[in-house]
Parts: sequence; structure tokens; C-alpha cells
Amino acid sequence: MVWIGILAVCLVVALALWAAGEAMVLRRRVETREGAGPAVALPQEVRALAARMGARGAGRLARFRQVAEMEMAPGAGWQALRARQWVALRATGFVWLARVRGLGPFCAFSVIDAYAGGRGRLVARLAGLVPVARAGGPEIDRSEAMRYLAELPWAPDAILANGAIGWQVLADGRLRASLGEVAVVFRLEGGEIVEMEAEGRPSLEGGTLVLRDWRGVFSEHGEIGGRRLPLRGEVGYLREGVWVPYFRGRIVGYEVG
Repeated sequence: MVWIGILAVCLVVALALWAAGEAMVLRRRVETREGAGPAVALPQEVRALAARMGARGAGRLARFRQVAEMEMAPGAGWQALRARQWVALRATGFVWLARVRGLGPFCAFSVIDAYAGGRGRLVARLAGLVPVARAGGPEIDRSEAMRYLAELPWAPDAILANGAIGWQVLADGRLRASLGEVAVVFRLEGGEIVEMEAEGRPSLEGGTLVLRDWRGVFSEHGEIGGRRLPLRGEVGYLREGVWVPYFRGRIVGYEVG
């Protein structure tokens, strides 16, 4: 029985390293990709927001860690996870690597969510190796481009450094960020981003992609890694007019480089 336990631990470690290696390959693609150059002629309100957040437009990547939980499907129950994320600042891309702990060593999931070169990728694996969900194609590309925009509150240097992002100040004071036809809208309170909204984001549900309106709430703004960020975020879809969150998490480590 002791040897079985040792073998189980070794297998879990090996599979975790497999998933981490795949994420590192994607991260290098994101990090080395050249973007459209620094943003110019930004609206004054957008430049002021970046300044309040401590953005300098320097570095290639924002790197951070999260302690979070997800509900894979409505009513399925929340599962704890830890994640690492790399967000490109000069180009448009990110890699999110999460590990969801199950009931035992062979019930852990690894999830890689990524966007690079205009292509999105979503892969979930049991024990880090056996694929249980995989998605790609134009709708996933759109979904992941939306995610990149939605998480700009966690990568404010991209506001200054990524010229591919279009910005517009709406009549009610909200800020619209776009990549071509893909866009999200931010609402501010007291100069801080507190909410994100987007229309028609693809949601993978039971193997089928469904377009739903999307909303995120940001809170607990504070200093971390030389930036002022919302330390907590919660994201969900509108289902029959009701906002149903599926992710909530906290930033616990942050750096730009």
C-alpha cells in the first residue's frame, strides 16, 4: 500500500508538470509576440485612469497569482482553485493556468485558458493529462479576446502599451474598450473600475456554445506589485435576466516585467 501511495504522488506531480510545461510554451508565445505599438491619442479620462492605477506602460507581461473558486455549471457547487496568469502588455494575449483540487489525487483538474495571435484556446484535463473539455474556433477566439479586455483592470500597463485596443468615453462616463468588433464596457466609481459588462460572449455549456451577456464586479482596490488594482473580482453570465456568477477570486501576488 505504501508503494501505491508513492506511485500515486509521483504520477500527480508528473502530470502537474506536464500541464505547467504546456502553459509555459503558450506563455513564451504571448511574451515574444510584437503588438501594434504603444497606445497614442488616448482619451484624457483613460490616461487619467491608467495614471491612478500606477501604470507606466513598461514591461512585456503582467504576472499574478489567484486564490479563487469556480462553479463549473449552475448548481454544481463551488470548487476551490489556485491559478497563475500571464497577460501581455504590448500585444494582445494571456495564459491562465488553474488547478482545481477534487476529492482525491486522481480527481484534480488542470485548466488552461489562453489567447495568442488572435486565437483562443480552452483545455481542461483530469489529473493534468486526460482531456475532458477542449474548445477552439472563431467563437472561442471571440470569447478569449473579450476576456483579455475584461481583465485590463489587472493589467493597466496594457492601457498605455497596447495600441491595438480602442477606447471610447461613453455619454454616461463609462469607458468602452475594443478589439475590432469585440468590446467590453467599464463603469467607474470614485475613479476606480468597479464593473465590466459585455454583450454576447460565447459560453461553453454541455459542449454547446451559447451567447450570453457577461458581467464582472471588481472590489477591494489596493496597492500590490507597484500598481493599484482591484484585488477581488467576480464574473458571471446573465441567465433569464439574473446575474449568475461562476468565478470569484482574489489576487495574491503581482509583478510586471
